[in-house]
Amino acid sequence: MTRKHCFFSFIWIIIIILMSSTVAKANPQSLFLGGTQLGAYSNYSYLGWIQPLPGSRLGQGWFASGFVNYLTYQYNSGSPSQTVKTKAPGFSIGLGYAETLNFLHWEISGALGYANFDVQPSVVPNAAKPTPQGSTWTFTPQFQWSYAISKYLEVMGIDNYSFGQKSYWSDWRVQWHVKPKFSIGPEAILQGGQNYQIHQVGLFVGTGPFDGWQLGISGGVSFQPGQKNSGYVGLSFSKTL
Repeated sequence: MTRKHCFFSFIWIIIIILMSSTVAKANPQSLFLGGTQLGAYSNYSYLGWIQPLPGSRLGQGWFASGFVNYLTYQYNSGSPSQTVKTKAPGFSIGLGYAETLNFLHWEISGALGYANFDVQPSVVPNAAKPTPQGSTWTFTPQFQWSYAISKYLEVMGIDNYSFGQKSYWSDWRVQWHVKPKFSIGPEAILQGGQNYQIHQVGLFVGTGPFDGWQLGISGGVSFQPGQKNSGYVGLSFSKTL
């Protein structure tokens, strides 16, 4: 990430904090969250803020969001085959709506984002598809939902698609609430773009809330065409403020 991009990302974080503080009296609860997922062929980290708009509350009604993120991935392409490595720092600003209907909770949102792709090597002879390179603006709609089957069992999912990057990401889970502040279950993650596809299957464990904090850890196996199967591990947190 260049100094210019770091500067704009920093300014965006300041804007989010100021926006949250100005509406704090009308909306006493906002959500600060972040996480990282590490694997042999792809890594993703994010840090963000979700702020209910006036007249709404966390998880119910209109909300604004802001995130900074950092994505890396690699794949094989061209003839003869070469390993292509990509780094893509970026940020996004979004608007969404959340609603709870009996046992179903859902959220729909859209975010305008920017990413700076650094692809090495930048030119791959006989590549099947072009690789995004340099500054890329994108619009990402997202649908998030959860359904309580019983007091102890819940299914949930997150699905989005980034038009500028032509990439998708889905995370589906079945969550068993073993105790009031402890849950466990399987997860399946599908992600990909113009040049790569990664499927992941694993388990996650969640704990909280404790003073507004919730923590999660996940891990499993990644499957990617043209690469050996490998492991992944993820960490996440959220804090209501």
